[in-house]
Amino acid sequence: MTFFTIQMGIVNAQSYTLDVSTSRLQWTGYAEAGGYSQSGTLRYQSGNVSVVKGEISNFTIAVDMTSLTHENKELEGHLKQNDFFFVSKYPIAQLKFIEKKRTICIVEITIRGKTEQVEITLNLKKLKEGYLVKGKMKLDRTKFDIKYNSSSYFQDLGNYAIKNDFDLEYELFFKKM
Repeated sequence: MTFFTIQMGIVNAQSYTLDVSTSRLQWTGYAEAGGYSQSGTLRYQSGNVSVVKGEISNFTIAVDMTSLTHENKELEGHLKQNDFFFVSKYPIAQLKFIEKKRTICIVEITIRGKTEQVEITLNLKKLKEGYLVKGKMKLDRTKFDIKYNSSSYFQDLGNYAIKNDFDLEYELFFKKM
């Protein structure tokens, strides 16, 4: 059990571990033209969260980038290479809590060795056995040095241009440690 000392007294922080077997993470990338998109999944490696009075006070999450999947194995292989996530060199992506402002959390996300601060909304729901956190975030891949077919860096790509923003939709189940 972890305790935080505050001027008014001691507040109890409950710690929970990410259940990597039931938690899920889905990615979706988009073409610049039309409504074309591709989706797949990633697996979590580990994670934990601290909760004080029903509110998240701290968390860290590690994502196994080598687990990236897509139904098209050729595309999956390409996404794992240097053009995209370069998983042989950067096998882990991380998400780290920085601070909370009302319903918004400021987090640091590290992908390909590059770290960016992002604001996300975390919907925390109390369950009998722990907590569920669900949400969706939009990330700009170019902030993590993923520039492949980005019209921000390459001209005349036509139908081959890929949007810089991609989505991550997550469902995290945390159990009592």
